[in-house]
Amino acid sequence: MRNSFRLLLGCPIIAILVGTGNAQAGTIILDDFSVTQDVGLLDISGFIPSSSQTGPSSSILGEFRDLEALGNADNFLETRLRVDNGALSFSNNVGTLGAGLIVWDGNDDPTTVDSTGLGGIDITQSGGMGLDGIFLDILSADLAGLELAFTVYDTNNNTSSLAQLFDTPVSSSSPLTAGFLFSDFVGNADFTNVGAIELAIAGPEEIDATIDLIEIGPSESADVPEPTVSLFALVGISMLGGNSLKRKTQQ
Repeated sequence: MRNSFRLLLGCPIIAILVGTGNAQAGTIILDDFSVTQDVGLLDISGFIPSSSQTGPSSSILGEFRDLEALGNADNFLETRLRVDNGALSFSNNVGTLGAGLIVWDGNDDPTTVDSTGLGGIDITQSGGMGLDGIFLDILSADLAGLELAFTVYDTNNNTSSLAQLFDTPVSSSSPLTAGFLFSDFVGNADFTNVGAIELAIAGPEEIDATIDLIEIGPSESADVPEPTVSLFALVGISMLGGNSLKRKTQQ
């Protein structure tokens, strides 16, 4: 049984699959990572800084997932984001304090955010079950210092963000579920009119971390780790206060 930062409520979670601009009662799958993708320092192909991957709406919200690898100074080539076998892995090489971005905003340039790309969906399902958070499973993190930060964009280009720092390693024998309650986000985005969602991942040198299924669902109050020193600040990135890791564009 997983250790959990959130207690998920009710009957077993039933994934109600949604497409762009369409939400039904139940949970919303943001990404189940069943569609492969790879950016950053690759084993054979050299370096691919960013890419966009299409997939069914049952697996990827909006049917498109953007990945981008970022890094510090001369070592930006040595960060990798890989989606394979139903999981997302993030790693930094020796001497690299890097970060990665995953964006769900429909079909666009993978290095920008289209704040209208998801068509203005209601991720709270206020007319249904009342969803109130984003949840993901951290399968492993071999070092302390993994940081995850979500930014939600509404179709008017307003943003709200929330970052969490995990200050202990996560063993593959004891994975955990991390929760990001909408009420804890900082900013002014309208969660009933969402056009894009972004996840930023950062960590110390030589970290290897793996996460799987990300979904939006209902929850009950439980302990959430308070952010401490932000690794995003160390690579020149500010997440809180609605500042995005990627330059926003509106198409």
